[in-house]
Amino acid sequence: MKRILIAGFLVILISCTGKKTEEGDQYYDQGEYEKALEAYDKYLTIYPRNIKTLYNRAMTYDKLGKQQEAKEDLNNLLELEPNHLQARITLGEIDFAAKNYEVAYYAFNKAVESHKQSSLAYVYRAKANQKMGQIRKAYSDYNIAIRLDPKNGMAYLYRGTLFVYQKKNTSACKDFAKAKELGVVEAEKALAKYCGNN
Repeated sequence: MKRILIAGFLVILISCTGKKTEEGDQYYDQGEYEKALEAYDKYLTIYPRNIKTLYNRAMTYDKLGKQQEAKEDLNNLLELEPNHLQARITLGEIDFAAKNYEVAYYAFNKAVESHKQSSLAYVYRAKANQKMGQIRKAYSDYNIAIRLDPKNGMAYLYRGTLFVYQKKNTSACKDFAKAKELGVVEAEKALAKYCGNN
């Protein structure tokens, strides 16, 4: 009888806590980040090693402007799962947004090293290289990203910005047009700014 009661309690506990992470996801999707954070906190007090919830809480912290807390969650997640691509990229994005390009590069480079077939990882590393003035390395990474995924519109967009910097507007306009064709909204602004009425 005692075992049945314990098993029943565990089932109730698991189903209730599982609802907390789903609840947090719903609040996050609705832009209610404080409520999402509360739900994720409750879930993580019981399951502190849950990768998905750690990542979601990090994203919530970032939305709330609490980048240090976001980075702590991402680093904790990476201790549990060192090759988590999105955590590495998000960690880099936080530093990139803060203009800590070398630190961002480190995170993006780790993403490339652990996911050599990820077009996305190469795009982010290229962006960091571009900001640090490593133009050849950035160009190489954009090309690799496009080779890995010819439908990665962001790679075309950012390579286009590199061409603008190099005053190669014809090449830039081709890349911006390709990015637009692939559905990248920002490409329209780049086309209008650098390529006339394309």
